[in-house]
Amino acid sequence: MNNIFDLIIIGGGSTGAGIARDMAMRGAKVLLLERNYLASGATGACQALVHSGCRYVTQDIETAKECFKENMIIRKIAKSCVEETGGLFVTVKGDDESYVDLFLEANEKAKIPVTLINKDEGLKIEPNLSNNIEKVVKVPDAAIDPFKLVIENIKAALELGAKIYTHTEVLDLIVEKGKVCGVVAFDKRQKEKKSLRARLVINASGAWGSKIAKMAGYDLPLSYSKGSILITNSRLTNVVVNRLRPPSDGDIIVPSETVTLLGTTSVTVKQLDNLQITYTEVETIINEIAKMVPAVRNARFLRAYTGVRPLFKEKKATDDRNISRGFRIFDHKNGMISIIGGKMITYRLMAEKVSDLACKILGIKQECKTHVLPLPSTLKGMKLKAKHRLSSLSDKNKSILCECELITKDEVEEVLSKTKTKDLNDIRIETRMGMGTCQGTFCAHHALGLMAKMDIVNEKNGNKSLIDFLERRWRGILPVIDGDQIKEEQLTEGIYAEIFNLDKERIE
Repeated sequence: MNNIFDLIIIGGGSTGAGIARDMAMRGAKVLLLERNYLASGATGACQALVHSGCRYVTQDIETAKECFKENMIIRKIAKSCVEETGGLFVTVKGDDESYVDLFLEANEKAKIPVTLINKDEGLKIEPNLSNNIEKVVKVPDAAIDPFKLVIENIKAALELGAKIYTHTEVLDLIVEKGKVCGVVAFDKRQKEKKSLRARLVINASGAWGSKIAKMAGYDLPLSYSKGSILITNSRLTNVVVNRLRPPSDGDIIVPSETVTLLGTTSVTVKQLDNLQITYTEVETIINEIAKMVPAVRNARFLRAYTGVRPLFKEKKATDDRNISRGFRIFDHKNGMISIIGGKMITYRLMAEKVSDLACKILGIKQECKTHVLPLPSTLKGMKLKAKHRLSSLSDKNKSILCECELITKDEVEEVLSKTKTKDLNDIRIETRMGMGTCQGTFCAHHALGLMAKMDIVNEKNGNKSLIDFLERRWRGILPVIDGDQIKEEQLTEGIYAEIFNLDKERIE
């Protein structure tokens, strides 16, 4: 196999996937490497919000402008990934009312269309709002499926000849005469090292960007801000609701398909792996969100998850919330580019700017078209709503594999036929299997059965895949488990420990 590419992209989040699509559209020979499954970093741990820019408008107006501009573009090119929920910013009793005027003035300056409405109109738009709300501002927020967004960009890149290697970790850079010429990577599935060469390497590895840069002898000063999010098993609101105050913990609620996402927090951390969600974070999010939407207190929580925001560390910043959510691009002048920071909503813009620089270095004279050409499923007229999945099941011959999320056996088989993956998480991010109320209890073993039937897994690695999937689900359930949910988890344990005997498995 010819392993010489125009560029190798390190990182399979929204930015890396966006660069892969952009550069493939410009005719480059592209390889993307992801150490785990796609969107396994900050993208998959985001709050699924299409930011209007309003959250940052009083502190970082340039980032706010970027968010709003990209908001409008994403709604057009990624309709299949976006739900047009709309959004509200609300104050509750005790909030600083002077911030409302500052907020409105800043949005006017940034040219973000917002409207101050009365309380009754706000309650009409979102009946589950608290009666204690006082000021309401209507904003152009929306919800998005971040996994689908990444998958769609990857599909577009693949259609144009790009290569995508998941579960492939970069161990080192190939440096010759001071120039980065490629990478040494480890294929976790095949258990082998690969030397992959390219004219240019792009470091889009998010929170791991500093580690990759150090391989080339460069220091990228990053601040790692952990953000935790809770998921309920139903939609508590039909619009995005934000607290109208300077950004703080527990001030956003986002309806996302069949569930609701509540967040977030900002906690400085030093290490990136094995992050833990504290009970204090859980309580803070619930208590703060309940001031806007009281129904949160009676909600059933499916799980909690956390991710790390890689922020470019500025000397003047004393708190992570004071660090810009903008992005930085570094041309190391040695055959490598690094992209740091940013928001998921600005992924396309980040990819465009990196691709412009890459094309200049590589001598490719093609302009960006990602802002006008829709993603594959958007071209097909697909939409992001659970009810569309339900209407697609009118054919009685379709067998449901995941009842919580209405995922059919055919959908799972299609993913398996295409990817031959041994990782149940790859199926999850493409289909939403295992993301509903039972968190994989009643669908994981069915998916594993299909994998075995298709000779993708055997008894040993199949059980390991199942254990890894269930343990990942359990880590998210543990911080929010309470009441009857404990009994349900005991049922899950009974099914897999006693019937499947997984607690006796030895994973080597």
